Amino acid sequence: MSKQPFTGNPSEIIVEQLSALGVNYLFYNSGSREARFFDALHENPRINGILGLHEGTVTAMAGGYTQAKSEPAVMSVHLGAGLAQSMGQLINVWAGSLPVVTLTFVGDTGSYADRITLDLGHNVGPTSIAAPFMKANWTVLEAGGLATAIERAIKVASTPPIGPVHVAIYDRLLGPEKISTSIIEHEIPKVTAGYPDPSDIEKLAKYLNEAERPLIYVGDGAWKSGAESAIGAIAEHFGANIASMWGDLMGVSVAHPLHCGYFRGSVLDLNPDLIVCVGVRHGGSGTPDDYSLFKNSKNLIAIGPDVEIFENIPDLDLTIMADETATFELLQDLIRSENEPIKYNKKRNHARETAHQIKENGRKNLQHKSATKGSVRPLAILDAIDTTLEKAGGGYITTEQFAIPLEYVNKKENGGKVKYVRPAGGSEGYGMGAPIGTKLGASDQPVIGLVGDGSVYYSDSALWTAAHHKIPVLYVIANNGTYGIVAGQFAAAEGAMKREGKYAGVVLDGIEIVKLAESFGVEGIRVEEETKIQQSIEESLGIVEREGRPLLLDVKMPLGLPQNGQASKPFHLGKSK
Repeated sequence: MSKQPFTGNPSEIIVEQLSALGVNYLFYNSGSREARFFDALHENPRINGILGLHEGTVTAMAGGYTQAKSEPAVMSVHLGAGLAQSMGQLINVWAGSLPVVTLTFVGDTGSYADRITLDLGHNVGPTSIAAPFMKANWTVLEAGGLATAIERAIKVASTPPIGPVHVAIYDRLLGPEKISTSIIEHEIPKVTAGYPDPSDIEKLAKYLNEAERPLIYVGDGAWKSGAESAIGAIAEHFGANIASMWGDLMGVSVAHPLHCGYFRGSVLDLNPDLIVCVGVRHGGSGTPDDYSLFKNSKNLIAIGPDVEIFENIPDLDLTIMADETATFELLQDLIRSENEPIKYNKKRNHARETAHQIKENGRKNLQHKSATKGSVRPLAILDAIDTTLEKAGGGYITTEQFAIPLEYVNKKENGGKVKYVRPAGGSEGYGMGAPIGTKLGASDQPVIGLVGDGSVYYSDSALWTAAHHKIPVLYVIANNGTYGIVAGQFAAAEGAMKREGKYAGVVLDGIEIVKLAESFGVEGIRVEEETKIQQSIEESLGIVEREGRPLLLDVKMPLGLPQNGQASKPFHLGKSK
């Protein structure tokens, strides 16, 4: 680490410090009271501003960037009002423990008037509303402390337990007066937890050796530590199946031949006698049933760098507080000395066959209806996207929709070359901004954003950002004309809607997504025939990559209502119910 003297106004200090730490992008929504800050951003050639028209989109872009880049992202939103607007997507960032640094500028509600336009009320502090979704919060009062505050925020965000942080800076600091300070220069630190005790590695190997139906339950800690391939190799060696934490598909690829999908379904299908939890922050529904998936397993093991990995897994037989990659690499070293690795062949074959059967059943259920003219079925869309990217040498599929589950992609040896990204928290609106951030974080990889039509309408202004900054991403809109998952739950409630077959508040009709895209400057193409979906995906991705611009495919799917369901008539002003 080195420090360099620097003289500038506080805004210039913030931007210079971000640049000195290797931050290439600031995701932001601009505001008038931060004028000097944005002027400093404009003037600095080493950091680029990526403008979002809504704070939710700004947050989703930052989250997508960290998921692709595995480095902190920095975002800025406008005052207390902007922070409040970003909350719907900050819950996704928090649920995914993503290293996003949020900068806000706040007014002084104590010294003079206690009510300031667009700021939080005087009864709460400037970090209060974001606190539930932050690993750490700080408020900066002195301009001389700005450089160290920025460096600390990025360092803390990227140190296990990785997670979002917030720095609130009083806007009265953003004056024109220049001060002298020191800028901290170093690369963004890659901090990892320590190595496990060798005796714990021996115990872990013994448990895996003796288990008949082992299941490795992976969370986002796996990819954050870079353990994906090592976990896959261990699963192959011992004949263990793999399942993912809800909200994360990157720990080990869902295309891996041993992957069985999300944890709940995998436990019900496999009835494992050993569950090894790796980098998992297990959650539930706030009911007595939250821990039921563990109760039939003979042994439980958890591996990860911090207490969050262990706190929601009861009655553990072995806890290994250590870096996930270090743990599995040491386990690989240990098993290399085995004299009879073929003794696991029966388990390996059974695990592969079981995973194959689970996936095939899911794929059949996804495509059980015959093709109909004027619409494309879910599996055809999934396979077209996945095979196109695989043929292109890999890439990213980001998703926010429920009609096309990514866990049903075709299996590939070692999981293939495509990475699958989804929002961890399930808060709607992530899907349009995330592909932009993902592309900025992985500029050499093609990116497809698979987004439901309902999700589009939460954050359609992201299309303007993609066009404005010429971010070459392909949006594939799975347009089933409904909030399909909500309609399904309405039917499951066994109430009036189910009896009448008429569903209220879920049909999204009268919206032209192609025209919407074009109004933001993005070319849109409608696809209505299943026989053309593969060609459409390939040609459109080719245009995106060759011409360096975004493009949108509006893919018409069957209406997403329960069988024989119809839209109920909405209330019209002036007419009685």
